[in-house]
Amino acid sequence: MISDTTLIINISIEIFASILSLVILICVLISDNMKTHINRVFARVLIFNIAVMLSDALAFYNFGRMAPHNFAMNYIGNYSTYLFSYLLIMAFSDYITTYFSTKTAVRKTALHAVYWVCGIAIALSVVALFNGMYFVIDENNVYHRQDWYWLSQALGIIGMLINAWLIWRYRKHLNRMESFALACYIILPVIAVVIQMLVYGLVSVYVASTFTILVIYVGMQAQQAKNMQEKELALSESRVSIMISQIQPHFLYNTLVSIGALCDTDAAAAKEMTLAFSQYLRGNLDSLGQVHPIPFDKELEHVQTYLRIEQTRFEERLKVEFDISAREFMLPSLTLQPIVENAVRYGVTKRDGGGIVRIGTEEGERDWRIIVSDNGVGFDPDTALEDGRTHVGIANVRSRLHAICDGTLEIESTLGVGTVVTISIPKNL
Repeated sequence: MISDTTLIINISIEIFASILSLVILICVLISDNMKTHINRVFARVLIFNIAVMLSDALAFYNFGRMAPHNFAMNYIGNYSTYLFSYLLIMAFSDYITTYFSTKTAVRKTALHAVYWVCGIAIALSVVALFNGMYFVIDENNVYHRQDWYWLSQALGIIGMLINAWLIWRYRKHLNRMESFALACYIILPVIAVVIQMLVYGLVSVYVASTFTILVIYVGMQAQQAKNMQEKELALSESRVSIMISQIQPHFLYNTLVSIGALCDTDAAAAKEMTLAFSQYLRGNLDSLGQVHPIPFDKELEHVQTYLRIEQTRFEERLKVEFDISAREFMLPSLTLQPIVENAVRYGVTKRDGGGIVRIGTEEGERDWRIIVSDNGVGFDPDTALEDGRTHVGIANVRSRLHAICDGTLEIESTLGVGTVVTISIPKNL
């Protein structure tokens, strides 16, 4: 039986922690960076954290009170605590996945695994509400743990451990403060869960989660805002870097050699290629002055100009297919062209007999997607992205996508099979 003093202390602590989380939430909501996906996800983490603590405080407040509505409120408070605890773990998994995606390509296997674990946990919580396998409330309106209570906690710990693996997997992309903040969010709640399982009546889990959310906000979110400002200053340099990386000396040389060869065999084709080359160069130069997103059709036109040049050079070795089902959206300049060029230069033209580059678009519920695929030689994303050569343009594209429109870029590639690059542009752009 929990003493009245313990109840008052628990309620006071949880209300104070809820107010603290609410203050942080308000700061996030009124910040200039609220439009970014990572801040929206962090806001969900705060909302679920507040919901968990208020639900638990509701259960403690009604604990032992004998009015009919107190029984109902006790059930609602305890069940909501279970529910929002799992939603909090899911939101945090989404947050760290999103956070890492601003730094590097991230596979969402861990995120999906957390969703499955927490989904099962939520379903079992619904079952527990009817069969009492997690808890029961007796005739005195007192909460009692049952034999299967450990399962509810174990599923939460599994979700946290998957998040811990995700943090460990991409730890090299974190600085010291980021590592400390994320380590706190994993280690402290796990320790608190163990303590809470052994010592009935404590609210250590939610206090630990609130403390680490505060650490994340002060350390990571503040640093994220600073990084956004630095990225905005670096955008113009990035555009220059992409343009230079795309107009490599070998490309200039090979294009001019092809034009020279066509002058002797097909003057009309030589003229057409010269005009296309001029249009290509002009498109790259124009991009230097583009600070804001441009229409997709304009970017597509630039890509088609580039492909006309390369198809003249490689002839039957390079085939191109388009499946443009969506085009009424905006994107940063020089987003698609570097991806297509990588598919040509390091994909299909490296394959014996050449191959096909496919460019498609589609409209999702919340975003626009551009898919560039090829059946070229492929590569290992975990090692090729560190070679400092092939995918420099991709790193710049990913950085500019995130800074300008909170977009993402994902790569899937298999040696000997090919590569698929998916660009996602949020609809709120």
